[in-house]
Amino acid sequence: MAKKRIAKKGLHYLMSDLFTATVIAAADKKADMEKVATTQEKILKVYGDFNSRLSNYERKNAKAFFKQYETELAKEIDSIAEAIDGILK
Repeated sequence: MAKKRIAKKGLHYLMSDLFTATVIAAADKKADMEKVATTQEKILKVYGDFNSRLSNYERKNAKAFFKQYETELAKEIDSIAEAIDGILK
């Protein structure tokens, strides 16, 4: 149970930091606001998806679940970070 709580808290911190990065990028006059909006929508979608996956996992295979969860989350965070970098270009 504690692993789930820690994972949810970590997910919240990661996604809020990424969302804040998009808000900061939007403050630049060269920023493409359409890219900002799509990136923010993607962040919210990924947060909702991964948060719900944490709420409904099978406890028998918890170790395998969290290993797969971490790799998929890292992949999504990398794609969001690339999208944030592309906002100002």
